[in-house]
Amino acid sequence: MKLWKKILIGAFALTSIFIGGLYLFIQSLPDMCNNVVLAQYLSPNNKLKAVTFQRDCGATTSFSTQVSILSSTDTLENESGNIFIADTNHDAAPIGQGGGPEVQINWLSDSHLQIQKHNLARIFRAETKYEGIKIEYIHF
Repeated sequence: MKLWKKILIGAFALTSIFIGGLYLFIQSLPDMCNNVVLAQYLSPNNKLKAVTFQRDCGATTSFSTQVSILSSTDTLENESGNIFIADTNHDAAPIGQGGGPEVQINWLSDSHLQIQKHNLARIFRAETKYEGIKIEYIHF
């Protein structure tokens, strides 16, 4: 085998090992974000719950208020809200309990959730439907 083929195969092997090691290192880093549950609201049939929580991802991000719909027996994971994410828009909206904007939750039926939010809050996610649940937003 010619020398340049050996060098090429060696370089490819070293690059593959480096990329694999870097991937494993990044996967082992701790998650910088943390969720703090503010309130939980059971649906009328007690099968689901809407969980409001504050999500903090470190000093370079502002506090946000987030909402997830979960099974009533599930625990909130360290993930972003699956239906609603907002912050105070540089304090334009009033600061709520967890440091993000205040939200109010009301189940209108087993398949209809109402989220009340301040009109100056900066919205990053506002789903209108989630797994058969209609989600309605109103301002206060």
